[in-house]
Amino acid sequence: MNVQDSIKKAIPHLLKLQRDDGRFEGELSSNIYPTCAYALVQLAIGQSIDDDLIRWFIKSQNGAGFWGLDMAGGSDKDSTLLAKLALTESNKNIANKNIESTLSKIPDLKLNQWIVKLLYARAGYIPWKSIDAPKTLSSVMQLGEKLAPILPKSLVSRFKPPNNYAPPVRLFYTQVFEHLFIAEKQTLAPLFIIMEIHNKNRRDVVSDLMKWHLNSRCKDGSWFRVGFITALSVLAFIDAKNAGYGNSEVESAIHKGYEWLQNLRSSDGGCREAINLNVWDTALSMLALSNVNSEEYKPQLDRSARWLLENQNDDDGWAFSGIPGGNLPSDADDTSLTILALLHSGISKDHDSVKKGVDWLKKHQSANGGWGTYRPGAGDVDCISITSHVISAFLEVGSLDKEISKAIEWIRNSISDSGYWKDLWLAKNTYGTALAIEALIKTGHKECEEVKRGIKWLESCQNPDGGWGEDINGSRIQSTIEQTAWSTYAILLDNPESQFAKKGIDYIMSHQNPDGSWNPSCVGIYWEVIGGYADPIDTYIFALMALNSFLDK
Repeated sequence: MNVQDSIKKAIPHLLKLQRDDGRFEGELSSNIYPTCAYALVQLAIGQSIDDDLIRWFIKSQNGAGFWGLDMAGGSDKDSTLLAKLALTESNKNIANKNIESTLSKIPDLKLNQWIVKLLYARAGYIPWKSIDAPKTLSSVMQLGEKLAPILPKSLVSRFKPPNNYAPPVRLFYTQVFEHLFIAEKQTLAPLFIIMEIHNKNRRDVVSDLMKWHLNSRCKDGSWFRVGFITALSVLAFIDAKNAGYGNSEVESAIHKGYEWLQNLRSSDGGCREAINLNVWDTALSMLALSNVNSEEYKPQLDRSARWLLENQNDDDGWAFSGIPGGNLPSDADDTSLTILALLHSGISKDHDSVKKGVDWLKKHQSANGGWGTYRPGAGDVDCISITSHVISAFLEVGSLDKEISKAIEWIRNSISDSGYWKDLWLAKNTYGTALAIEALIKTGHKECEEVKRGIKWLESCQNPDGGWGEDINGSRIQSTIEQTAWSTYAILLDNPESQFAKKGIDYIMSHQNPDGSWNPSCVGIYWEVIGGYADPIDTYIFALMALNSFLDK
């Protein structure tokens, strides 16, 4: 089979993931944290854990009795302890021999992570004081809170409490909390509600926390459209209701939150971390199709373009999910990729939505030149891949040399001593390095020292089978289609005749299934506590990108 045949066999699989309204949408793989939290919610509302969920736990447990953070496997102690809690509570509710057998395989482990410890304390297995920081550490944390108003915001946003002790509830009233990353704030608030209700139970503090968190909901009843955060929030409001803080708004939050959580169930029986990434999926699918043949796939591109235009946020950006009725914050990655996709589909750069999206991106460039996910400060950090995507969009729009120049300077200064760039969201080092190389080469910096070092690092990381692979921490693992594809693409940009790239292409083609599909791998990263995810769309868009680039060399 040649490259052209490989592309032709893959395209129908990608097109199957396009919905009637034009959007592309894959199904993310299940993760242990949102699955366990969902199970605890089921028990808290008086239901039993269903059989599909129990089968998922049994199937996901490895031979050593552990669970990993995600479908990549491994043995994670905190994940295992959280699964143990969910299954133990379920078995207390209704005895189940399969659960008992699964529990018997779990080794003795010591509680460490404070979020897991908190959930154990909530269930009555450990005293609440065991999650509190020692007095000395608490004093240091309190000093940091007092200094926050006079410290630079960038420094305050990096303040992180120890992983094994809960931050004090008073943090909610400080600038440290204000400048945390949005997902961190929405995770802490429900945990603070649970802590306060079960400890001091100060009615004014509980009321403040509940008011803030109720106002943080998305219009679809979720929090941040993230499974673990939403499940924690539902648990918090159930506890609040049971402690006498119930009212119609709390009842509605519990009902709508649980209803939303039920939509997180994956076909494997577990729960995925986000309901979908359909803006990301749609934009990248459009780019893949337009690069292969924009005329042949014009009907599909037009439908997707209309869907993207209809899902632009009121602030002129795009969020990662475009579910109707949502109020999810816009982010720079989905905004820049959407602009690129619209331009590749034939939408003019003078279109009002494109111009507004570009203005949104210009406003959100950091002072140092990079782009973070949401906005400068507020716990956000600049990201290599996002900055590269914005550069690609700005290059096609034109007349944005000043912004591009600042971004390129930031990318060049962000290379590690080893020659790679670490990314924030996808499999860290290969993705960051590939996207940094793309941005530098597209802007005329092919001969710069950083490109040479980045290419050399990628070449040094190629596995003997011709592919690339690394885990959530950047450690080398077996090759994946996705990481092989974006690494190969970057090398092809530098040298179309590279033998490293040729081996990468051979790996992609040799691992294509007879029907033209590829098996997805866990490369997407949300949060290091949650782990990663696999999305079948990622496999196709990145593989097609590399194959088409090789074909066009």
